[in-house]
Amino acid sequence: MNEQLVAKGGDTAVHEKKRLTIFGVEFVYLAVLGIGMAFVGWLAENTVKAVTDGIIDSRFHVLPFISPYALIPFAVHIALGSADDIAFFGKKLFKVSTKKTKVLSNIITIAVICGAVFLGELAVGNLWDILFGVQLWDYSDLPLQVTQYAGLIPSLGYGIGAWLLFKFAYTPLLNLCRKKLNFKVAKIIVAVLGTLIVADTVIMCIHIAVTGEALMLWQIHLW
Repeated sequence: MNEQLVAKGGDTAVHEKKRLTIFGVEFVYLAVLGIGMAFVGWLAENTVKAVTDGIIDSRFHVLPFISPYALIPFAVHIALGSADDIAFFGKKLFKVSTKKTKVLSNIITIAVICGAVFLGELAVGNLWDILFGVQLWDYSDLPLQVTQYAGLIPSLGYGIGAWLLFKFAYTPLLNLCRKKLNFKVAKIIVAVLGTLIVADTVIMCIHIAVTGEALMLWQIHLW
């Protein structure tokens, strides 16, 4: 995968050496994608909420970003590499890429992502409940749930959605950022929006910890 990501973002190779990279990709470009994913995650959750309950809301944040989604580009880049040629922490699982290994690679990728969604929701949901008595979401009305915070349906839904983005959008978008987005501009975007998103998340966490309630700033009932 790293061979595909060869664009230099318009700056010289000399300056390139000074950049923080993760398996050959600049941190700031992964962070730009992370900010985009935080917004996509906010949209995705509201889409599900709209379809199931006829409601869209702030998702407990001031800004339209959900920070855990920002970690997805880093996670898939470090832990998976490529959907068609999976590589755990830079080490390819298959020595030779064939049609069969590509199919197996995608199956393993889907399983890993869905498993991560399941375990992540189970851990985060129960952690907030145990520590602060706050219920951030509830899957109790869905079949095949494991406690109210995790279940087969949401894990498959969010997991397969994440896999589709990883397989078809991740590499093209990352290449596009590196080719078209000036490195200094990318740093400014990450510094400004990244700081605001982190501050928003910290404020949310402090509010929940102090009051024991998750603040929903606004809510729109579609029906």
